Amino acid sequence: MITARPRLALTFCALGLFAVVGCKGGGAATGKYIPEAATIVGGVDLAGVQDSKLWKDHIKGLVEAQGKEALDAMNGCNLGLDKWKSVTFGATAEGGGDKLAFVVVADGIGKKDNLECAFTKIKESDEGKDPWTVKEDGKVLELPDGQGTAYVIDDNTMAVAGKDWAADVAKLTKGEGKSVFDGALKDVIGRTDTGKQVWFAGALPEAVGGKAAGQLGATPKDVAGYVDFSSGMAVKASVGVASKDEAEAVKTKVEGLYNAVAKDMAKGQGISEDTLNSVKFGTDGAAFTFEAKASDEEIGKSIGQFMPKL
Repeated sequence: MITARPRLALTFCALGLFAVVGCKGGGAATGKYIPEAATIVGGVDLAGVQDSKLWKDHIKGLVEAQGKEALDAMNGCNLGLDKWKSVTFGATAEGGGDKLAFVVVADGIGKKDNLECAFTKIKESDEGKDPWTVKEDGKVLELPDGQGTAYVIDDNTMAVAGKDWAADVAKLTKGEGKSVFDGALKDVIGRTDTGKQVWFAGALPEAVGGKAAGQLGATPKDVAGYVDFSSGMAVKASVGVASKDEAEAVKTKVEGLYNAVAKDMAKGQGISEDTLNSVKFGTDGAAFTFEAKASDEEIGKSIGQFMPKL
């Protein structure tokens, strides 16, 4: 039985939406449905992740073992993992579920029969409570108690919004309003690659930047990056500061700490020489950059060490 949780998360977690990505979320094209008020944005290319060797050899079995109930429900409504293409999300650091939007692309996610099936399964698992109210000829699904709204854009696309962003998302689905890709985060998003399997960009809260300033010698303002699973796992991230000179100073400081301390510590934890040598530091205008890569074998070994603890 599903216990009390925020209704927005409850409904779509029950659909299995978050079984893979843990409520985080690819397709940059669907970012046009994320309001400009978002201070954090990102995505997961689920089709790309599921096509990777890492997924097939290690993660798929783990997901299937940990999320059997949700996956069975998804399959029963023609929404198995093979149907899921991408999830794009936007939020604010302090807004919780009220200031949240995500867009799902999955074959059949907006089809009436599949939604009716999901409605029934969620209702059965939640003590007979209706998970949503259907409006506008099935194009709008309104969650109880003003918790949020889902908008069926087409047979394969759905946009979901917390209550504070429902009106903004509704406008965006009609081609009105301004999205996060045209707002204050535009330049930060430009520092990542939205074509990668996992990508993210966001402004850092002052409290977070202030805490890091003492160690870095500069106050981080924003962060952007991606994770690529096409061959092993490659990570690239950048942290924006006030100027190019500050970025260079941060690079020098962090690179020095890595070579003097962190590299040996990581080696002591079993990290391979190849992975340690793949770590690179640099700058991109007023941003400090970091990148690293690990092989499928090394990532698989790490997953194997972690799995017994689950």
